[in-house]
Amino acid sequence: MCDGAEKNFHGSTGARVVRERYIASGNGMSAKKRISAALAYPLVKRLIVENLPPHIKLYLTGLLCSIVAAAATGATAWIMSVMINSIYVERNAAAAWGISAVIVGIFLVKGIADYCQTITTGKVRRAIVSDLQNRQFSRMVRFDINRFANQHPAKFVSKIMFNARAGAAVILTLTSSTVSDVLKLIALASVMVKQDPMMSLISVAVLPLLFLSVGAITRKLKALARGETELAALVQSIGTEAVEGIRTIKSFQLEDKAAASFAKAVRKMERRGIQINRTSALMSPLMETGGGFIIGLFIIYASWQTLGNGKTPGEFMAFITAFMLAYEPAKRLARVNVDIQKQMVAVGQMFDLIDTPEQRQLATAGEHLTDVEGGLRFEDVAFSYEGNSPALHGVSFEVRPREKLAIAGRSGAGKTTIVNLILRLIEPDRGRILLDGKDITKISLADVRDNIALVSQDVFLFEGSIRDNIRDGRPNASDQEIESAADLARVTSFASSLENGLDTLVGPSGTNLSGGQKQRVAIARALLKNAPVIVYDEATSALDGENERAVMEAAFDNAFQRTVICIAHRLSTIKAADRILVFDAGMLADSGTHDELAMRSEIYRSIFHLEASAPIVEGGETLRQSVLR
Repeated sequence: MCDGAEKNFHGSTGARVVRERYIASGNGMSAKKRISAALAYPLVKRLIVENLPPHIKLYLTGLLCSIVAAAATGATAWIMSVMINSIYVERNAAAAWGISAVIVGIFLVKGIADYCQTITTGKVRRAIVSDLQNRQFSRMVRFDINRFANQHPAKFVSKIMFNARAGAAVILTLTSSTVSDVLKLIALASVMVKQDPMMSLISVAVLPLLFLSVGAITRKLKALARGETELAALVQSIGTEAVEGIRTIKSFQLEDKAAASFAKAVRKMERRGIQINRTSALMSPLMETGGGFIIGLFIIYASWQTLGNGKTPGEFMAFITAFMLAYEPAKRLARVNVDIQKQMVAVGQMFDLIDTPEQRQLATAGEHLTDVEGGLRFEDVAFSYEGNSPALHGVSFEVRPREKLAIAGRSGAGKTTIVNLILRLIEPDRGRILLDGKDITKISLADVRDNIALVSQDVFLFEGSIRDNIRDGRPNASDQEIESAADLARVTSFASSLENGLDTLVGPSGTNLSGGQKQRVAIARALLKNAPVIVYDEATSALDGENERAVMEAAFDNAFQRTVICIAHRLSTIKAADRILVFDAGMLADSGTHDELAMRSEIYRSIFHLEASAPIVEGGETLRQSVLR
């Protein structure tokens, strides 16, 4: 998978070939510039080809409006010649009425055309932005879970929003704004050539000098724009963290620290924005100076032509009007490359995100399962997160169908890694994981996840009602089945006191519910899924003792024909399990019942702060009574 600077460009095989060939042809900054030039065109072409056709009818409507507006702009310059010569040179007062009516009509047509073009362009822009945001987000949620490690969620979302706006800006700059300006220049240049071909050639001769200067500005802007996306994402990330952690900030009186951190990030972005604006603003004096130089030359030339060679004032006025009207679109066209290059870094990042494989080496196709009993087996499984020490070392164990298994261990023992492997959120570096005797990498990914339900400590609820969130476990479930799951998870006990019961809205990310209430909703969702295997990953950590006992009694009830794997730090949660696995530093240290482990496992006693007392005889069996310190 590509990373670093390589991710700034299209990640396709063709793009990589271009990159390698250009690197081989030179070195240093010159090679980088050649790479940029070689890859910019394919990126822009792909951007337009993939995103403009779905909105082609609306775009063509806008293009028609641009043609009308350009024709009206050219007519505005042309009518000046008729007006000056007829009214002021020939002193034909009667012509004033007709010419005035024509001018009013020209401006009316131009105004309507500009309005329609603005409306259609705005619709196309919003549609493209929405499409690009959806494409990026759809790809992001399918990434391998490792891609999200050490990344703040706000940064992902900020980049998606920024990249989509940049992509739409490039498309419309090239296909709408630029086309509109080119059409206006063609119309106005036609008027200028008609009035005075020689002066038109002189005007065109000055343009290459301006474009050379613009090229230097473009290169500087591109360098400055590279970090703008990251800085914007940093500001949003810090702001989001502060809002999410406001209780911690206030309890530790960290308001000043949070404000200072946010202000520092804002200052960095402000400085970068000032640099970009300052560099971009250089375009104005260049264009103004060039335009003034051309007008000065033309006044001298026009006075000589009018006074000595019989040219009419109307021709002079038509030419100067066309030139003045052409000045703004010409200036915008000179800035096109500058504006595009500012956005191309974000466009490259966007396509890198879209082109990233969904998951590392993760095949979604495979064998389909029927009548799953829920047996799991780990065979010599090892796994390491990127850049970190191994999380699991050659782990082997078996979970029998419908067994109630608990997993205990200190932080970093590998418990969550086991959950991620079972769900195929990650793949083992070595070894196999079998579901009912079948390697899960050979099973359809959808089938694996259909047959395993997860209740995580990090509860996620969609904005909607309690009922809607429970129904996510099985979308086709009946209301009666939803209510039964709610009863088992003790959701009904708090929902019944709410005004709308199970139809109460949970708010964004479940903010209208307490932590314990959210966990009970998540448990009900998993129970409703009715999967043969259900995994509780610290799922009862926010519940009080009474609700925890009720929920876990339901989970471990033999009446429920499902395999249960429970990861917890609470002794009360796991001691009722059929068997407990004890992990330490990524290895399986011991296994057995609570009483067996409390008697023989020093690690187990250490985890739960247990001490062994003298043996006692109960029902003819020798046990050691474990007492919680």
